[in-house]
Amino acid sequence: MEERRRRPKKEFSILYVDDEAPNLRGFKTSFRRLYNVHTALNGIEALEILKKNEINIVVSDHRMPDMSGTELLAEVYQLNPDIRRMILSGFIKIDELKEAAKSFGVHNFVSKPWDFEKLKSIFENLVKPNPELMNFNE
Repeated sequence: MEERRRRPKKEFSILYVDDEAPNLRGFKTSFRRLYNVHTALNGIEALEILKKNEINIVVSDHRMPDMSGTELLAEVYQLNPDIRRMILSGFIKIDELKEAAKSFGVHNFVSKPWDFEKLKSIFENLVKPNPELMNFNE
């Protein structure tokens, strides 16, 4: 009987929230070998996932129906301020990012379309005990 090769346990979990299913599939396909990847189509779904799973990083699109990305990340902060929070969006005003960063802390922002190596580097930084955070006042 052939012994099954065990995959190493993934140390960190990421939740990606986007109202467009193809974006969720592309993200999951890209990062599932490195992280436990959870996906949600909206903020309500994301909050349910957060209640049932240990998540290290929440990555959210900004423009979504019912709850914007910054509104979701404010809720995430209330649930657990230790979860790293970032926006991945093609549509957000810098003033909204600055306000979110000041109010509850947004750890990073990446514009769509995203680059795998850049996002991977950001995730590696965010899971460190004392990550370097993006300065939104520059």
